[in-house]
Amino acid sequence: MKKTICILAFGAIALAGCDYDNYEAPQSQLTGRIVYEDEAVGLRQTGTGQDYNVLELYQPGFEGTAPIPVYVDQDGRFSAMLFDGTYRLVAKNGSGPWVDSGTELNFDVRGNTNIDFPVTPYYVIRDVQFNTGNDKLTVSFRIDRGAFTLINGKPDALIESIALYINNTRFVDDATYRKKIDAASLTTGTQSITVNLEDAELQKYPVLYARLGVGTQGVTPKIYTPGAERVK
Repeated sequence: MKKTICILAFGAIALAGCDYDNYEAPQSQLTGRIVYEDEAVGLRQTGTGQDYNVLELYQPGFEGTAPIPVYVDQDGRFSAMLFDGTYRLVAKNGSGPWVDSGTELNFDVRGNTNIDFPVTPYYVIRDVQFNTGNDKLTVSFRIDRGAFTLINGKPDALIESIALYINNTRFVDDATYRKKIDAASLTTGTQSITVNLEDAELQKYPVLYARLGVGTQGVTPKIYTPGAERVK
């Protein structure tokens, strides 16, 4: 769900004494993605009441005010309306499937502005292929290390879950699905998951979407394939 979130930037505070009705709306649109190695990072979106709030926006010079929450959709994209100025974007600790390394990005907004916000996930999902035929869906993919180097000689030592989630809407994650199929093994490397789209749990839905998710031990948020693939 791509939203444009209208945010009155901190600069408006400097207009104290003016009537609220005299405030001008922000005119510059900030758009961006959360990325790892130039690829969008898929996130959970549903079950939170709104898009996933994993980023916070600050404006230097207004440190005493609360940060602006930035909501990210399941494609890893975000959007906000801002006043022109200098901003600092930071990842909230514990809010994403990546290392809390104090990642932040300083940037200027002068008219419409697009940015990429880099993170380092614990694991990443790559080379994803969704193939359908004979009422079946087969998803092939590869799990790579992101932040982890070899852990006691085992790069997959901290994988907690690998699963395919299927739902009858395009919003799919571990909180919103009609069927979940776990991978046969919790390992890095290439593997696949196959599901019958006409089984008792799924056949009644004329439209289905699928998405992969990987969980890391001790980390609540999972990483997902960006967006959701229509498979029926």
